[in-house]
Amino acid sequence: MKRIVSFILLFIFSMCYGNDPLVAQVRKERQKGKEKKIVREQAVDLLLKEQQVAAERAALKELYWVLGGEDWRVKENWLSDRPVEEWYGVKRNYDNGKLSIYLGENGLEGVLPGAIFRLKTLEVLNLCNNEITGNIPTDIGECTALRQLSLNGNRLTGKIPVGIGKLENLETLDLSRNQLSGEIPAEIGGLKQLKFLRMGGNRLTGSIPAAIGSLLRLECVDISSNLLTGEIPDELVLLENLEEVNLYDNRLRGVLPADWSRLKTLKRLSLGQNRIDGEIPASLGSVKTLRIVGLENNLLRGTIPVTLGQLKELRTLGLSNNRLTGAIPGVLFTLPNLYHLGLSDNGLSGSLPVEIKEAVAFSSLDLSNNRLSGVLPPELCELVQLNYLNLRNNRFSGSLPVEIGKMTELSSLDLTSNKFSGPLPKEIGQLTRLTSLLLSENEFSGELPETLGNLVNLRNFYVKTNRLSGPFPVVLTKLVKLEYLNLSFNNFSGMIPAEIGNWEELKHLYLWKNQFSGSIPPSIGELRNLTELSLGENRLSGELPKELGQLENLVRVYLNNNMFSGRLPAEITRMRSLNFLNLQNNCLAGNLPDEIGDWESLVELYLANNEITGTLPASIGKMKRLKILDVFGNRMSGVLPPELGDMEGLERLFLTNNHFNGALPPEIGNLRRLRILAMPNNEFSSLPEEIGNIESLEELNASNAFTGGALPASIGNLRNLRLLLLGNNKLSGEIPAEIGELTLLERMDLSMNKLSGEIPAGIGYLDKLTVLALLGNKLTGTIPVEIGNMRSLNILHLGRNLLEGELPAELGWLSELEVLDVGGNKLTGKLPAEWEELKKLKRLILFGNKFSGRIPDEWEGMERLEDFLVQGNELTGKVPDFLFHLPTLKRLWLGNNFLELTEEQKELTGKDRQYLLLPQGKK
Repeated sequence: MKRIVSFILLFIFSMCYGNDPLVAQVRKERQKGKEKKIVREQAVDLLLKEQQVAAERAALKELYWVLGGEDWRVKENWLSDRPVEEWYGVKRNYDNGKLSIYLGENGLEGVLPGAIFRLKTLEVLNLCNNEITGNIPTDIGECTALRQLSLNGNRLTGKIPVGIGKLENLETLDLSRNQLSGEIPAEIGGLKQLKFLRMGGNRLTGSIPAAIGSLLRLECVDISSNLLTGEIPDELVLLENLEEVNLYDNRLRGVLPADWSRLKTLKRLSLGQNRIDGEIPASLGSVKTLRIVGLENNLLRGTIPVTLGQLKELRTLGLSNNRLTGAIPGVLFTLPNLYHLGLSDNGLSGSLPVEIKEAVAFSSLDLSNNRLSGVLPPELCELVQLNYLNLRNNRFSGSLPVEIGKMTELSSLDLTSNKFSGPLPKEIGQLTRLTSLLLSENEFSGELPETLGNLVNLRNFYVKTNRLSGPFPVVLTKLVKLEYLNLSFNNFSGMIPAEIGNWEELKHLYLWKNQFSGSIPPSIGELRNLTELSLGENRLSGELPKELGQLENLVRVYLNNNMFSGRLPAEITRMRSLNFLNLQNNCLAGNLPDEIGDWESLVELYLANNEITGTLPASIGKMKRLKILDVFGNRMSGVLPPELGDMEGLERLFLTNNHFNGALPPEIGNLRRLRILAMPNNEFSSLPEEIGNIESLEELNASNAFTGGALPASIGNLRNLRLLLLGNNKLSGEIPAEIGELTLLERMDLSMNKLSGEIPAGIGYLDKLTVLALLGNKLTGTIPVEIGNMRSLNILHLGRNLLEGELPAELGWLSELEVLDVGGNKLTGKLPAEWEELKKLKRLILFGNKFSGRIPDEWEGMERLEDFLVQGNELTGKVPDFLFHLPTLKRLWLGNNFLELTEEQKELTGKDRQYLLLPQGKK
């Protein structure tokens, strides 16, 4: 009402005074005031705009210089006088005046400047896939107009600043594929407009903050491939707009949230590669929009809920590598859109459900590594769209159904490690798209069907470890795309045909452990792509074909345990990629070719148990990479070449059972990486002082290898030695005191030599020694009491020497001792009662000394004794009854002493072979 009255009064005033000059003047002044105000406002707007543009230009210039703008891939108009929106990658939204920066994949490098985040007009910053380093600036919270921040694919480090929570207008935050660390700040809950949250591929730790439940508009959360721990917060499953949840590859624990029913739009759920425990919640079946569910590689247990059968939109279900048990719910096979089902590596059991015939849309089915059993139902073969079928490592049995020929889309079929039996059906030849057919470790029998020749696309064919038989399946030579063929551990027989030369693409050929006979055809030289050849443990014979030398890509060759004869052809040394060759257990003869040194790539060479003669060629010194050389059990002879010392990579050298002679070359000391030196049963003249230079040596086995010489003092340098076997040589001189430095030694055998002098006291401090054998020498002096320190000792052989004095009571400390032999010495004194602690002793050999006194009753606890030999001493007193009641005793020899036997004990003489009491003397 007041407005109407005012309008009427104004109208009357205008009618009465409208033409008055004074009124006109007032009007004019008022009009000028309005115009000045407009001008002032325009000036202020212009000033603000100029200041804004200046700030933008300054910030962009700093971005340019700090991030290496001179080296950007594209930098058109940057730093020019043209408007910034004309600079490459900079856009202006003319509706609101805001700026957007798009410089992804443009070669930006350096630390991100804070100035760019102080721009009040910046709404999009996309610097993805560059080389930006350093921390995210703490100024980030000042950029309040920001709607999209994409810094993914850089090398950012440090923590996510808490100021990021001030970006209330942010809709997209992408920090994925950087090196960010620390926890996700709880302040992230302030991003009320956020729709897309991506932080995958960093090093973020801690738990997922419950504050994520404040992001009500969130559609996508991807924090995959981090180091997150803790449980998945219940708040996450309350965000009703979620379409994607990706927490793959973290360290999340605990159980899954129980209620998923509020997620009405979720399409993808990826929680694989974590440590999530508990059961799969049945409520997951209420999320009807789900298309992808990935829960693989967790610790989930229990059965698969049948409610998953409600997910009619589901395309992919991954539950592999968990602890799921029970039967596979048949309802899974009725899902109309499911094409990939992965249930491998669980504990699922039972047979395949009958509903499997309805899975007509399936393209991939992986049930490997479970406990599934029964025969394959013919209904399985109705999955005519199936491309990949993996049933490896289950308990399926019976024959393959002939209906398998319907599955014409299959490219990979893996039935390895089951109990399938019977012949392969000829219908398998209808699967012409197959590239991989894996049937190993079953019980298939009979011959391979001729129809296999139809599988022209086959690249991998494995039937290892079955009961297949018949001649070599020549039909396979039609498969010219084959790359991997494994027929090992079957009963195939006959000759290898010349047609194998058709396999020009073949990389691995395994025919191990069959009954193939005849020679290797020369056509093998056509397999130019072959990298591994395994023909071991057959009945192959004849000479090795020189055409093997044409296989320049061959890396590993197994020809062992056959009957190959003749010389090793020099041509095969042309296999310049070869690093492993096993020819042991054949009938190869003649000298090794001088060209053997051309195998400079060879790492392991096994020639054991052949009839090779001659010595090692000097050219062997060129084999710098060789780690293992084994010529055990041949007829080789002569002096080892000094060039042996040039084999700087050698770690194991086996010369056992040959006729090598002469001095062991001192250059052997150059083999600084040698760990095992085995040369028993040869005729070397002496052990050189330089042996002590091989400080890496762990095993020195040279029993019956030398015709003389001494044990060099330098042997004390071999601080890594664990095995020292020098028995049955003709070594003379004293045992060097330096042998006490071998603190890692576990076995030492110096038996049956001509060693003299005393046993070094230092030998008693080798506390890892389990075997000490010094019998059959000319050692003198007393038994060192220090031997009682060797608490790991199982066997102690000191017999047949010239040792004197009394038995040390300290030997009773050797609680692990099983064999104690001091027989055939000049030892005197009484038997130590302190040996009562030798509870594990099995053999006690004391004969042929001058022991006196009684057999200690305290030894009654030696209940494991099998041999008790004390004949030929001066023992007196009554024979303890316990000796005749030992439960495991086999031999009791008491003869030629002065012992008193009871009538009952005398009656035992001759009645049982385990007793050899003999008439006792009188004292």
